[in-house]
Amino acid sequence: MEEETITTRIAQLMKKEGHTVNTFARKLNIPWSSANNIVSGRNAPNYETIMKILTSFSGIDANWLIMGEKKEEETDTDKLYSIISMQQKTIEHQQQTIERLTAKLVEGAPEKSAKKVANVV
Repeated sequence: MEEETITTRIAQLMKKEGHTVNTFARKLNIPWSSANNIVSGRNAPNYETIMKILTSFSGIDANWLIMGEKKEEETDTDKLYSIISMQQKTIEHQQQTIERLTAKLVEGAPEKSAKKVANVV
């Protein structure tokens, strides 16, 4: 039996989620060649890629992904906390996007339009 490595766990995750190397790379916003090198075992994923995997896929345990350690059976409460945490991250990312786009809009807007935007936010 093949030894389980971070590469094989990433391949398991991709298979479970129905990803090809191309869709996996797009989901993580990394070059196809980087994703292909990871999946083929040529390169190990770097810290940034591991973090992208953990934040892009809900319910992935960092200890499992990195070390192969199975965690104890999750209770319903644990699952709910996990869902809430992922939703909070999504909300935070959306808020950052709103703030960034609003700032961009205000920079280029005439004074009257800027007041309108300020009232919306």
